[in-house]
Amino acid sequence: MTLDKTSRRVVRGLALATIVTLLASCGGTELVSFVPTRVLSFGDESSVMTAESKKYTINGVVPDSGVPGTIDCVLNPIWNQVLATSYAITFPQCPGSVEGVAPTGRILAQAGATAAGARDIDLAGQITRQLATPVADGGGINSNDLVSLLIGVNDVVSIYERYERSEITGAEATALAEQAGETVAAQISRITDSGGRVIIATVPDVGVTPYARDKGLDARALLSALTARMNARLLVTIDNDGRKTGLIELNPYLVSVVTNPAAYAYVNVSEAACLPAYPLPNCTAVTLKKGADDVPATPNTWLWANSLQFSAGAHVQLGNLASSRAHNQPF
Repeated sequence: MTLDKTSRRVVRGLALATIVTLLASCGGTELVSFVPTRVLSFGDESSVMTAESKKYTINGVVPDSGVPGTIDCVLNPIWNQVLATSYAITFPQCPGSVEGVAPTGRILAQAGATAAGARDIDLAGQITRQLATPVADGGGINSNDLVSLLIGVNDVVSIYERYERSEITGAEATALAEQAGETVAAQISRITDSGGRVIIATVPDVGVTPYARDKGLDARALLSALTARMNARLLVTIDNDGRKTGLIELNPYLVSVVTNPAAYAYVNVSEAACLPAYPLPNCTAVTLKKGADDVPATPNTWLWANSLQFSAGAHVQLGNLASSRAHNQPF
């Protein structure tokens, strides 16, 4: 209960932080920090809040509400929510993230989306739909927009499962992963060509997830390799000039967390915290497992919410990385 109250204060503090002017020493030029009027979030379920304010992580609950499990969307913010509130921007799905501020952010991400798929919910479809929506209805992308993007886990899993079913060879799986990375880079170009600035996180290493651990050592190695190939192609094909894109290379950080969890205040980095009876986005802080020591999981001490999605604590850490990158990027 105390943790929930503390979490609320942290989120409020982020939202009320003063955005300062940045000075660059290049030729004595003064650069004014980029302050967006909107945050547009593309990607998969890692960036989604539902109309009921549910997230694909461990949802926070109202303390002392008298109704067990009543969700408070301000608590346990997801990464793009942390990023948005650092600019005092909110999403309609959780307007209370910043008190007294009308929501201007838009969540365009879709649960189950892939980078390289052709469905309407996939990345290209998300961007096409936003660009085609009239400006009067919140559409378009312009130079006052900060875009957050996290996608690729579903691509890696889909490619691996096709390999597992012997539908494709290992070489074909690698080629598909690389194609997915190139697709993400191409979609980022569509965003920046329209004037938007982008904060993108590379694909988290699927080989260290509970999903991979359940598959065995060979699967873990292949899932890590596919993740690495997707990220590698993204990094060599993205137009990363620093003025349009801010990049978070997530996996060096993730590897550090997994190899030395105590340094990041984690007690479990290998199992899913949510009870199977409460699949995402229905998992909350009161529907969690107990560990082998019979100590209940918490949103901040377990790395994973389910077999593929980050816990609330991991989302906050990723959101802090994204916020730091955005505020210090020479957009």
